[in-house]
Parts: sequence; C-alpha cells; structure tokens
Amino acid sequence: MHLNFSILWGTRQIRNQQVALYLACAVKQLKGLGIKPLDRVAVCGENSVEYVMLLLALWQVKAVAVPLSPRWPDKTIAAYMSRIGARHLFRSAEIKRIVCYDARQSLEAGEYKEPDKEQEVTIISTSGSSGEAKAVVHTWGNHFYSAQGSQEAIPLTSQDRWLLSLPLYHVSGIGIIVRCLLSGAGLVIVDDGDLMAAAGQAKATHVSMVATQLQRLMANPDNLEVLRSFKCILLGGSAISPVLIKESVNAGLNIYLSYGLTEMSSQVATGKVAETGRACVKLLPHRQLTVSGSGEILVRGEVLFKGYVAGAKLSLPLADGWFSTGDMGRLDEAGCLTVTGRRDNMFISGGENIHPEEIEKALLSIKGIVEAVVVPREDKEFGQRPIAFIKIAGSPIPEEDIIRFLEAELPRFKIPVAFFPWPQNLMDQCLKISRQEFLKIVPRRR
Repeated sequence: MHLNFSILWGTRQIRNQQVALYLACAVKQLKGLGIKPLDRVAVCGENSVEYVMLLLALWQVKAVAVPLSPRWPDKTIAAYMSRIGARHLFRSAEIKRIVCYDARQSLEAGEYKEPDKEQEVTIISTSGSSGEAKAVVHTWGNHFYSAQGSQEAIPLTSQDRWLLSLPLYHVSGIGIIVRCLLSGAGLVIVDDGDLMAAAGQAKATHVSMVATQLQRLMANPDNLEVLRSFKCILLGGSAISPVLIKESVNAGLNIYLSYGLTEMSSQVATGKVAETGRACVKLLPHRQLTVSGSGEILVRGEVLFKGYVAGAKLSLPLADGWFSTGDMGRLDEAGCLTVTGRRDNMFISGGENIHPEEIEKALLSIKGIVEAVVVPREDKEFGQRPIAFIKIAGSPIPEEDIIRFLEAELPRFKIPVAFFPWPQNLMDQCLKISRQEFLKIVPRRR
C-alpha cells in the first residue's frame, strides 16, 4: 500500500517516501529489540514526530501500543503495566533512538501494510467515577471506522493539515493521526508548545481542543487571525460555556461540538455551531445510539472498543448488546443529541435529584465565569447540598449577582449554598475535570 502521509513540525516536513524510510528503520529497531506481535508496549512521552512514527512502527510489527501520560508517577506506571501485561516501556529518550533514520544505511522503504481490522493496536487508559484507570483495548477497525465516520461530518482532504494539539495518551490524539493517515492530510506537530505559532507556520486547517484551551487562546486578540483561519475547531471534553460558544461565533470561528468517549474510539456525535450559537450534534456513521427509559445514553457499533483488559482477561460489559456510557441525555425529533450529565455525578438533596452539570452550565452562562465545578457537601437537614468552585476571568463578580442570575434559571434547591475560588493547583495540565479532586477539598460546613 502506498503511504500518502506527511508530518510537519517547525520549518521541517517529511512526507510519503521519507516517512516510509523512517518507518522501515523504526520497524527494524523494534524487531532488533525483540518486540513481537501482540506484545504490549508502553510509550511515555510528550507529543513528537518520533512518537508518531513509533506508533506506526508498532502497528506494523503487530504490537499493541500503550500510550501513558508522562505525568504519571513511576509507581503508577509500573502498577498499570503489570496489570495489563506490558513488558516494554519506551520513554522520550528511547523513542528518539528507535526512530532515527541514517541516510547512510542501505535500507529500502518497505511496503506499508494497513493493519487488519481485528488487530489490536492500542490500549488507552480512561478513569471511571472511582478515578481508577481502566485499560481500554481498541482494534485497528475501531480507529478506522471512527475516522471514516468523522469524515462525513468534517471532510478532510490531502490538502488539509490537522494540528496535533491533544496528547497521544488520549484517544482523541490517536484519532487525529488515523484521520490524517487515511485521508492523506498533513499532521502538524506542536514543536515548542506554542499552538498558534505552529498552526500559523504550517498553515493548519483543522484543530481539536477542549474549551479551556480555546478560552485561553481567545483571551489574546493576537490569536484571532489564526483561529479564524481554521476550517474546523473541534471542541470536546467537559461542559462548554454558552458564553464561549457565542463569543466564538461572533469572532467568526468555525466551531464544531462533539460528544465522545474512549470506549467508542473518540467521537460519537458531532455538529457545527450555527450563527445562532446552537449546534445539532448528530450521530456519526458506524455508530448506533439510543437513550434508555431512565435517560442514559447507550451505544454500540463498529467503533465500540474490544473490551477492558486486566492481564490476559478481556471483558466487554454489555446489556442486550448495548454499552452503558454512564452519560444522561436526550434525542429530539431531528436526531440532535443533548448530554445532560453523568449518572454517577447525580446526588439527592432533600429528596430532589440534582445533576451538577445543569448548574455548571448555568454558571458558565454568566459572563466572566470561565470554569465551574459543582459537587455535593454533607448537610444535616437535606442530606447533601450543592456547592460550587468557580474561576473568574477579569473583575470579581459579587456572589449576590451570581445568585440573582441563577434564581432566574434554576429552582431554588439547585442554587449552590456556597461559592469557592478555583484551586489553582488543580488541573492546569488536564483535559478533563476530575470531580474526585474537588470532592477531596470540599470545605466543611462551619
């Protein structure tokens, strides 16, 4: 199979035949290190050209890549590797040694062979409500059909370039590589951490990010020209502020909203935000979705993961053929999906069900509030009551003004009884909100 794939970083670029030569060298190195088919190989490092090439090489030797966060402590990495049976670990230094093509070598670029659809290619960690990392096994078919379905909503051509702005230990990062690989689009690596500089230099046309990243970028007017140049800014992750969406549309940005999960190989439903600020987030091809009688989102399809792995055991928890996402939502008559919250985030206050996400969405509708997390606090009278942690950009907002706004949007029992400043030491480097971390720091009632 002809490899139509290019990687750009800084002022450099490798494409097609050059990529194939680097790949052939990496494959040779892996075999020399004793890497065999079905071996589970942990990869721990920041995004780089070499990291991408190593992933492709591992798939060529039919090994399973296990991307790990470089922020994990060594003991966490060791325990996780032991649990899933990974015996090899490559960190940044090893990755660069493996992917190092020397033009003096008499090495021919071998034929690129696309993995079989049933071949296991990745094991990606995802945290449940308990915070314990689950090991999610994906086949090549899972990633392939995920990319194919995405193509229907976000067409990608060989003239396009997607900025790799998400870490490769997230399924969304892997998804960017596969989309570019299958479409022939260029993959842009952020060489020095400056997203906008990398995007502008490489003339990137597409980017994936979380709302926090977009919020920070839009705060600097110098970034707007590059942001407007994107054909697609794909937003996913946690709740997205309606204020941010409105400001993005008013600034002329091409925003797409997405609902997805690791177990479904990234995107499940996607939709472009219209000039009204609303988006119809619709199911993509190769996925199926329904909402249960209790309001939980259930999914299945060709992108559904192979199972959770622990040692040699593989488990795929299904009920009547459907995977329970733990997300609550609804579908309207037009097939537009609205996600209302997590089932395991709900708590009861005075006999009333409270979904924190509903309160967070209302808080994020207040101009100036850029982050909000609502969690329960024990209460003698009501059992539990909601409290909120909020991050404010710009001038402080009086608490009474916040409450006055919420009273027009929510029932009284859903209004937080206390507001606390955002803890700066939490999640500055994370893509998703960890409620467990906030629950640990809930101040006791005086």
